[in-house]
Amino acid sequence: MLPGRSVTIKDAAAYGVIVTQGYGTMGKQPVSTPSMIRFGEMTEDEVFVTASIAKEGVRIENPSASGPLVMLKHFGPGNPEAQPLLRK
Repeated sequence: MLPGRSVTIKDAAAYGVIVTQGYGTMGKQPVSTPSMIRFGEMTEDEVFVTASIAKEGVRIENPSASGPLVMLKHFGPGNPEAQPLLRK
């Protein structure tokens, strides 16, 4: 997502997110990519969104003035929106 932008995303099923670049928020949860992780430290680069929250919609914001917010979103096998994408 470009700097200074926000979006609300709705999905039919639960999913996970890994932040690969930048910082911002997903709902009320801060997200960021760590430059270095020390043993025992918690990071803000992984988020799980439950099915009920995904259906309501999650607002994602990138408050940065210059850097993009890049996330990898992954779904489980039961996502109904993935059916057209499956190979037969």
